[in-house]
This record gives sequence, structure tokens and C-alpha cells, in this order.
Amino acid sequence: MTILTEQDITNTYNKKQQEQSKLYLQYQEIKKQNPEIGYKKISKILQKPAHKTRWWHAKRYIPFPIQTINWLKQRNLLPLIENNTKLPSIAKILGTTFGDGGIFKNSNGIFLSSSELESVKEFKENINQIFGKEIDSNSRIIEGGEYGHSYCYQNTNRNIIRFFQAVGAPIGRKSEIEINIPEWILANINLQDCFFASFFGNEIGIPKIHKDKRRTDSLDIGLVCKKELLQNRINFLNNIQEYLKIKGVKAEKIYTRQHKQGINKLLMKLAINLNFDNLMNFYKNIRISYSQQKAQKLQNTLTELQQLKLKRFNKISNTINVLTKRNYSKEWIKKNLRLTDKSLTFILNQEPLEKWN
Repeated sequence: MTILTEQDITNTYNKKQQEQSKLYLQYQEIKKQNPEIGYKKISKILQKPAHKTRWWHAKRYIPFPIQTINWLKQRNLLPLIENNTKLPSIAKILGTTFGDGGIFKNSNGIFLSSSELESVKEFKENINQIFGKEIDSNSRIIEGGEYGHSYCYQNTNRNIIRFFQAVGAPIGRKSEIEINIPEWILANINLQDCFFASFFGNEIGIPKIHKDKRRTDSLDIGLVCKKELLQNRINFLNNIQEYLKIKGVKAEKIYTRQHKQGINKLLMKLAINLNFDNLMNFYKNIRISYSQQKAQKLQNTLTELQQLKLKRFNKISNTINVLTKRNYSKEWIKKNLRLTDKSLTFILNQEPLEKWN
């Protein structure tokens, strides 16, 4: 399967550059088939001024799409096929462009913003693994943040930007445009793992223990968009639902309400079911990239929840001894705690989270 072709890169440029690239390739083909003829003769064949083919003959003023194509070829990124060893890293970077990262509207930079310095450093390392360390000359990490420290990695290399644009990254402010997960991601579960790991690392809200000490707060994915993009976002969240389903995680409800910042904006949330088994399946089966804090927070929350469930089980058991002598008492407790036989055994045995399967 071919994921990215030379023409895909050319298509990211305007019509003038596309036409120049087409002429240049025609020039190269004629020269290849007729090595004895000069640039003037070729210009007549192409019906173009001789100065154009003269510059091409001198290997100067090569069209920008061709320069980008050649740069990517040197790095074994064109054509991009399904067995390319860089694909997992590419999918991982791509996932951030749907989350807290992206490509600026004027296409002059690709970036990732995070409150975690280590996350943007990891992002930088992954970019370098794909394209080479020489691209460091086009990169920087800036520090800022209105509500505390935040960090942003930026790279202005246009070849990188065109590459990610061609493989399916959204361009500009995501709340104002359609976003669609590329088919080459959806067709491969391993690449989905990489893509969604970074997307979840950016966008998922990790729960804390609720104040009632019986459950967690919501675990969800939130998106903001214009009202006219409602169906596009439903389709996008449906893709996430399907992926989670494959991983044994239930996320059955999508909530929509008007966003507080404007009458034409919507806030949409995909809610992940909060029963203990489902949360444990999420913890065990879903990777989180570019956020060590979220991964650790989820582990801490589930460890605390496990202890709270055990404490409540013991408390209920001790206060309904009369019921215990009846056959339905254990089932009543399980239902009350929203547990299955599997999760109840797991909690009673006080198993470490890593033992969940």
C-alpha cells in the first residue's frame, strides 16, 4: 500500500507551482529519452522560453515542489509505503496535529504546545528521528503561558510542513475547519495505536476521585467547533468510539452543548463509561503519549479507586451479615459497587494494576 506519492506533495502547492513541476518533469523525461539534444530544442518541444530550460539544464530554479520531493526522497520518505519503519513515529506526530499541536494557518510552522517540557522535548526527538537532526536549525522551544508555565516546540522547515500536510494533518485553527483521520491510519490498528496515543495525551481529561468517594469524575474527550461542523465532529468521534471498542473500552455517549465563548460554537464530549472494568481496560489497553503527568494521574486515580472499592465492599459486607446468609447478597454488593466477578476478584485480591488483563 502506498500512503504518499510525489504527486501528493505537489498537490500541496498552488496551481502555478504544480504547472511548473509538470513542465520540469516533462523536461527531464525528454532529456532522458534524448540525451543528445540541448535545452533550446527541448524548450521548443515544450513551447516555452529557452531561459526556463537553460536554468533547469544548469540545475537552478528547480520548482519548489520538486525540491521538496527530492529532499524527502533523500530521507526515504517518498514514496511512503506501509512497511516504512518511520510510519509509527509519523502517525504519532500526526496525532498531535489533531490535538494540542498543529500546523499554522499560513503553513510557516508545525508545533506542539504542552505544560510538560519533557513532552515537547520528546516531540522534538521524534521529529528528528523522522527527518534527521539537521532540522534543529529550523526549530525552537519557547516558554510562556497565561496561567502558568507552558512550552511550545516549533519547526519552520517547509519540507516537514508540506509532508505532514500531505499525509493528512489539518491546517490552521481546528475549531473552524473539518478534521478527518486519514484512511491509512484507520486501516492499520498499530498505526491507530500511535496516532491515538498522542491525540489522547493531548486531549483526554483524566478523572480524579469524585467528592462522594465512590466513583471518579468524568473521563472524556472534548472538542470545540462551529455549529456547521457538527456532523464532521460526530464522524470524528465515531472513529474514536470504534477504536476504543476494538480495545475493549466502552464510550457510548456523545454530548453536545453551546460553547460559552460564542453562539456559533459547540462543545462536544465523548464520554468514556466509568465502571471499574471499563476504566481498567482503558488503563491497560490505551497508550498515552506526550504526557507523563496524565499517565501517572490515571494510574494514581485507579489505585485510589481500587482501595475505595475494597473499603466499601468490606463495609457493606460487615453491615449486611443477615443478607449474606442469603444467596443474593454478593450479587447485591457487586451491583451496588458496579463491579463484575472479574473486577471484584481483582479488588479483593488487591492485585497491582499491571496484573489486569
